[in-house]
Amino acid sequence: MITDVHTHFWIPDHQRSPWTDGLGRVSTRLAADSIDRVTVESYWRQVAPAERTIVFGLQAQASGIMVPNDAVAAFVREVGGQTVGFMSVDPTRHDAVDEIERCHADLGLCGIKLGPIYQGTSPLNPLTMRVFSAAERLGLPVMIHQGAIFANAGRLVDANPLLLDDVAIAFPELRMVIAHMGHPWVHETAIVMRRNPNVYADTSAIANRPTVLATALSAAKEYGVLKKVLFGSDSPMVSAESAAAALTRIVSRMQHIAHTPITEEELHAIMHRPSFELLGIPDPAEPELVPSARRGTQP
Repeated sequence: MITDVHTHFWIPDHQRSPWTDGLGRVSTRLAADSIDRVTVESYWRQVAPAERTIVFGLQAQASGIMVPNDAVAAFVREVGGQTVGFMSVDPTRHDAVDEIERCHADLGLCGIKLGPIYQGTSPLNPLTMRVFSAAERLGLPVMIHQGAIFANAGRLVDANPLLLDDVAIAFPELRMVIAHMGHPWVHETAIVMRRNPNVYADTSAIANRPTVLATALSAAKEYGVLKKVLFGSDSPMVSAESAAAALTRIVSRMQHIAHTPITEEELHAIMHRPSFELLGIPDPAEPELVPSARRGTQP
């Protein structure tokens, strides 16, 4: 079973400048299809062949994107199947912890999406640390964008994955996924993963940066944390199918030129990692028609 741990939901009403300006540059570079709006139908197409997915919005006032958590929960209900939703909160908002508790209790959202640099803050800001504290208390995994971004919000010095070592030490039971392997700081991501048993990373988006991804995979293997690398696409910017194909191509090339190549068995393990179980996410119900719809059959 393929699990895609990194997919997005939004519509144009959720976005404004400077987010839209940066997203336009990403769209041109990746030649993505209509990435400004995610519908149920486009989502099924984008996540195939993944059978389990995590979907989230982002709330980042500093970057011009605010996806309501109620909209994410409604989208998850429409998609059905083995898709689960993560909430997002902007740590700089006074009601961030109240929103986490509401989304967990009332909306059934089972994790948190953060992007401190998009949100114009640091993971070590006390406002962000209270979010991590709430997540640990409620048993909610955190997907965190801790790396480079396409917008101009925040400070790059606050985006280094090394900062998450302090978070993991303060909240040892908190499960975290470092998005995009923390690029460009992929070695820092690997050593934070090695030092902290509940820190993971995903492969989303960086299949389009083959040198970065190859370096990240070799670093993860050399540091003994390849088993903690999860498959993610970054849909709708990158589909699961294209992310999987690019990952396969890169691994094949690594087997010829890399000092520390990835084997076919290791690639299979990344693609079929039991990510829900590792992150403590309950197995969702699976209505009969949704998987066939994701394979291209009309529901």
